[in-house]
Amino acid sequence: MAIKERNIVTSIILTLVTCGIYGIYWTIMLAREAVSVKDPADNALLEIVLMLFLPFLGLFLGEKKFAEGCADKGIAHTDNSILYLILGLVGLGIVSVCMLQNDLNKLAKVEA
Repeated sequence: MAIKERNIVTSIILTLVTCGIYGIYWTIMLAREAVSVKDPADNALLEIVLMLFLPFLGLFLGEKKFAEGCADKGIAHTDNSILYLILGLVGLGIVSVCMLQNDLNKLAKVEA
C-alpha cells in the first residue's frame, strides 16, 4: 500500500468539522499504512478495531509494526510505541495520531 502524505492540521480541522467522522477515516488509513510498512499483505484489521475502540492499544500495536518494518528496510526510526501507549492512557491520543502521521509523512517523502 502506498503511503499518502496528509496535512496534520487539515486532518485535525476536518475531524472537528465533521464531528469525528473524518477522524475515523483518518485512523483507519493511518493503521493500514503503518502496518503495511512491515507487511504489505496485512490488512491491519486488528489495529483498526483497536484504534476505534481502544485507541491507545491500537496505536501501540500500529507503531510497533511500523517500527519493525522500518528496521527491516533499514530506515532510521525511533520506536515510540510506549510513548503512544502512555499518551493514550492519559487522554492525549490525538498527539500520538499526529506523531504517527508525521512519521508516515516522512516515509512518504523518502519513497517518493
